[in-house]
Amino acid sequence: MNLKIIRKLAKSNKYQLLYNRVKELSTLKLFYNDVDLTRVQSWFLYWLEIYNSLYSDIARKEELIDEEVIKDDIRTDAYLLYRMEKSKIKKTTSNKKSKSIISGEQSVIFKSRK
Repeated sequence: MNLKIIRKLAKSNKYQLLYNRVKELSTLKLFYNDVDLTRVQSWFLYWLEIYNSLYSDIARKEELIDEEVIKDDIRTDAYLLYRMEKSKIKKTTSNKKSKSIISGEQSVIFKSRK
């Protein structure tokens, strides 16, 4: 199995468009078989979703991502690692902060149970 070819297909406009339509329309299918997907089909679906999320990041104008990053697999992997680490940091800082709602002179503080 050549992951390079799978990734190339998964990031193509043709398969990204098809993937998005399949998610919206239950009558459209990517594969003849619906169950017992092969390893290649599973990897293809995985990379379709990854590239779909990257294109969504571009649409939201996230920093450090553009078409040039998607064209290069190494830069794509680096961006995915960056995004994962950024998400971890964001979760840990939000868990540490307590949320408070201030109303006049009274306040209510919500803390996580951890």
